Amino acid sequence: MTKKGPYEVKEIKTLAVGQQIWGKFLILECNSRKTKDGKEITNLRIGDSTGEVDVVVWESCNVSGKMESGALIGLLGDLGTYNNRLQITAKRVKTLDEDPIPYLKAPLVDTSSLLSEFEELITSISDPYLKELLERLFNPQMKDLFYKAPAARKIHHNYHGGLLEHTLTVARLCNMAAKIYPDINRDLLITGAILHDIGKIKEYYIKVTPEYTTAGRMMGHIVLGTEILSAEIVKMRLDNISFPEELEMMLKHMVLSHHGNLEYGSPVIPLFPEALLLHVADNLDAKMFVFFDKISEDAEGGELFTPYDAFFGQQYFKYRYQYENDAESQNNQPATPDEE
Repeated sequence: MTKKGPYEVKEIKTLAVGQQIWGKFLILECNSRKTKDGKEITNLRIGDSTGEVDVVVWESCNVSGKMESGALIGLLGDLGTYNNRLQITAKRVKTLDEDPIPYLKAPLVDTSSLLSEFEELITSISDPYLKELLERLFNPQMKDLFYKAPAARKIHHNYHGGLLEHTLTVARLCNMAAKIYPDINRDLLITGAILHDIGKIKEYYIKVTPEYTTAGRMMGHIVLGTEILSAEIVKMRLDNISFPEELEMMLKHMVLSHHGNLEYGSPVIPLFPEALLLHVADNLDAKMFVFFDKISEDAEGGELFTPYDAFFGQQYFKYRYQYENDAESQNNQPATPDEE
């Protein structure tokens, strides 16, 4: 086992109930309160590049340094469960003066390949109005913001580069759908996929973990994204570059409706095929991320189901069936007539 300082490097996704934990982790959330009987208690959500887990810190715990969101800590504790969720009971906590970057989540795919794919995606647009809009929007400054942004604060792709990763997956799904439905305007659909979450570059900022900006809390990424789109089209027209009003309206509608309904934050529902496909692709990628993430977090657990997730109101079935075409399975196959 490798070590960093006196702390054993133990990935969160490999932790199992009953273990004593002695490692380095990043504080993602920190909330202190008093129990009914007046005891001090601090609840932490800690993480590394592989996952997250809850920690309870009682007043009897030996704490050295200030516990706060974004701090890197050395932690000694026992891993158990509480309300069917994994939880570490801390025995010692020490804040560390080290670079937190190695402990942050990041896309599983190499970032350089994601950047290359994004550039190719914009190049693939043949519609001159949409191509001009994308090339003007994604100037070097915008690319830098877009490539670093998270796609969410907590739910899915909530890490540096998450917006880029999510956007590309949504675009891939849309691209496949465009091949199945010949009446779909592929350029419009892919442009909508690229732009649907662009407002998140203004909705979040990252210290160590994603946090809301003031504009993000006050307006949200759907409104912010529509404003970014409107502002760029206004600039195009001021530069004597035409942009059809109907196309502007359709693009804005795709941004405004991509959450699907009013309950989930969209002020309008999808009203044409490309808008509906964008919503479905966006929703599918977000939900698939959650499923795989929840299964991965509890991969080492002995049960077939993950602990109950109160936020999503369900458990997740972890077993992954895969046919194994090995020698043993071949021996179990019935004999052919020539072999009898």
